[in-house]
Amino acid sequence: MPPADTAYPALDLTIRGMDESVHYLHIGAVMEFQGPRPDTTAVLDHVRRRLPSLPVLSDCAGHLADHVGELRVPGCRSGQWTRAYDALVNAPALGCAQRPWEVRLVGGADGDGYLLCYRAHHALHDGVSLMRLIRLLFALTDPAATAARQPERHKERPGAGTRLRGRLRVAAATARLLAARPPRRPLLAGAPDNRRVVTTAVVPVGRLRAAARALDCSVLDLHLAALSRVAEAADPTGWTTERGRSRGVVVPVSLDQVGVTPYAGNRFALALVGLPWKTRDLAERARILSGRTGGLGDPGVRWAMGKAMERLGPAGVQALSGRMFARAGLQSTVLGFTADVGFAGLRARRFTNLHCLPAPFPYQPALTLWRQEAVCSFTADTALPAAEKLADLWLRAIDELAPAVDAS
Repeated sequence: MPPADTAYPALDLTIRGMDESVHYLHIGAVMEFQGPRPDTTAVLDHVRRRLPSLPVLSDCAGHLADHVGELRVPGCRSGQWTRAYDALVNAPALGCAQRPWEVRLVGGADGDGYLLCYRAHHALHDGVSLMRLIRLLFALTDPAATAARQPERHKERPGAGTRLRGRLRVAAATARLLAARPPRRPLLAGAPDNRRVVTTAVVPVGRLRAAARALDCSVLDLHLAALSRVAEAADPTGWTTERGRSRGVVVPVSLDQVGVTPYAGNRFALALVGLPWKTRDLAERARILSGRTGGLGDPGVRWAMGKAMERLGPAGVQALSGRMFARAGLQSTVLGFTADVGFAGLRARRFTNLHCLPAPFPYQPALTLWRQEAVCSFTADTALPAAEKLADLWLRAIDELAPAVDAS
């Protein structure tokens, strides 16, 4: 059962019931460090000190050693973390059934570098609440020292007219979704390998934002346009070329946040965004997508989606999200992260998101914006022939959308 403080229990129960494979639906984040690997006891002590600031994890104080441990990856050298990332997404879960979360330490074989990973079942966090928890767990400044200065934040409830328009828009979109005849699901032929690989591409954040301004769209629109090119190049079942049916990308819509606690249940809904496949120019695709994603930030729409999650119940949420997945071939999001995070006074060199892989999808990407870097990470089933090429395909599309500027 979801914790008592869950904001959307129907959504959490649906996520828990999606797949029996416990690491199929884990999300998390990895920090890369230079320097000697710390002792596991030091990591455990750090988590214990931060636990009072993390109410979602505090129930585990009596058995914290079950949630914190080392993952040994033979042959993994510092700065060459491919094996480590693949091992992290495939590792058996630590923790307890009520609060399935873990902190993993991975050391480089040469002793000069290490990774720290926080991973949890998707029923415990959505992407935004995960980032808020990471900010408290690994902030360079102890959050207890600044808690007294943190103002209590509340979003104002939208006005009656805004709420009504949001309800009507969500109802109309849902009716179209349920009435449409879905295409075949974008599953791989035969059974998935149930093994995952992680590939990443890194570009400067400023490069993406400059391109978004030039095209009058958002970084999300750039990301989705680039993903559409990836989908065309790595389409395992032909779903991108089916005629007469709507195919798109599923985008999580973050619902209202209450207070400053790091967790208030999974507080997102899923929206289906149609991809303009007939438009061959990627820049024009990004502009078209801008018109389709802009309304998702409307507070009335978020409010209406939140009310729908409360009202539908687990079976209704599962039926609706299943219908969305059937009309999509991708799910992705962009997570902006501004916290200064690290361990033992050392700032992390890189911050990379790990993300769940829902069963209907052979791969799933996420784009994380942190400091000066944008890291796009793909988790893919190894049964997909292009599994190890996905990040390169995305990077080629970004090179077309946001050409690199020659510094010379």
